Amino acid sequence: MIYRQGIVIGTCIFIAVVVELTLLSRLGIPGATPDLVVVTVVAIALAMGPLQGASAGFAAGVLIDLSPPSDTLVGVNAIIYLVIGFIAGYWVDPRDRTLIIIMGITSLSTGGAAFATAAVDTLLGGSRVNWAEVPWITLSAALYGLLLTPIVVPFVGWLVKKVTPEMSFS
Repeated sequence: MIYRQGIVIGTCIFIAVVVELTLLSRLGIPGATPDLVVVTVVAIALAMGPLQGASAGFAAGVLIDLSPPSDTLVGVNAIIYLVIGFIAGYWVDPRDRTLIIIMGITSLSTGGAAFATAAVDTLLGGSRVNWAEVPWITLSAALYGLLLTPIVVPFVGWLVKKVTPEMSFS
């Protein structure tokens, strides 16, 4: 059971990181890069629960932190994504999840990830954050997360049901 969960989490996170870094980052759309990784972490957390969401968030954050175009300190994204994965899986009772709530959680998570990354990077002494652009980046990240939700969350939920039918969260 646990190895199947690990395979689902690892595969989804790896694909999300690769697609975000190779395709979405090169689209040239205004604002933030669509954060497929955070949407995937939230989808895993909603489908599997808070502990698996936190594990997925930590793994995704480490991959993003170690990827070549990363401009934050190593570990910042890992901690932020871990917290997002845990909160997204723990926040709402599985019986109360409607489309509006799921889209709201995902949108808040992607916007929160953008803002938290800027805040933590600044607190740790980074000088790359332009605070005049942070509201626009946060808003655009939330909007792109909202747009990615109807594609990613149902697919991850379906995949979790197929590969790990013993999971009762989805």
